[in-house]
Amino acid sequence: MAIFWPLSKSGSKSVGRDEKVGLLEARIHAMEARLAYLEDRLLGYYKNRWDVVDKLADYLVGTQIPGDYLEFGVFMGKTFSYSYRVMAPLFPEMRFVALDSFEGLPEPKGIDAQDRYTSGFFKGQFACDIQQFEKNLTDGGVDLNRVTLVQGWYDQSLQPGSSPSSAIGKVSAAWIDCDLYESTVPVLDYLTNRLSVGTVLLFDDWRCYRNLADFGQQRACREWLDRNPQITLNEFVDFGFHGQSFTVASC
Repeated sequence: MAIFWPLSKSGSKSVGRDEKVGLLEARIHAMEARLAYLEDRLLGYYKNRWDVVDKLADYLVGTQIPGDYLEFGVFMGKTFSYSYRVMAPLFPEMRFVALDSFEGLPEPKGIDAQDRYTSGFFKGQFACDIQQFEKNLTDGGVDLNRVTLVQGWYDQSLQPGSSPSSAIGKVSAAWIDCDLYESTVPVLDYLTNRLSVGTVLLFDDWRCYRNLADFGQQRACREWLDRNPQITLNEFVDFGFHGQSFTVASC
């Protein structure tokens, strides 16, 4: 349908045309942005992650688990930023902790490279400079005042007395996206005394090693539970082919 603008006596278009055009362009821009968001949320590659984050937030609202959100292995911050945007308004006291080497993965070795099979993981994969990561968070609407960064390899940065990881208390949810068995072991040991009944553990790479119980995060979790018989887990929700989450039933 054509739109006709009334003319003034001088023959020029009436005052207000520019405002109307600007308003129309702004509305079109807002609709395009909304459409892009919905396409990413509902149809994009990460939609399974977004689903589990939304379910996590719903769960935490009802269960009122104390503590912060921790993400081990943050890459460029896409999941971290989405989790912040969903949960920050719901939990004003929650802090968001990003833990990463920011140098990518260590070289897979031992059980993570048995018969040269590494599930496609390799040294330096998922590297992101920490300054770029912070910029990505800011661009994604994250308030850095509510974010704690812990840089370093987990077998060093998560040791007792290491700063700033030692200052972190109870954990309401931990997204464990460190891919390898060797990296998951110190993460779980670090979390042991920071759990509450109801805490959510989200293993991003649970099935990455061909869904075999003796490899990857499945093995690391089983051995951790063997070392800590006071801890029991209940299945929560899975996500994609690779992810499995649990709630802490006892600790």
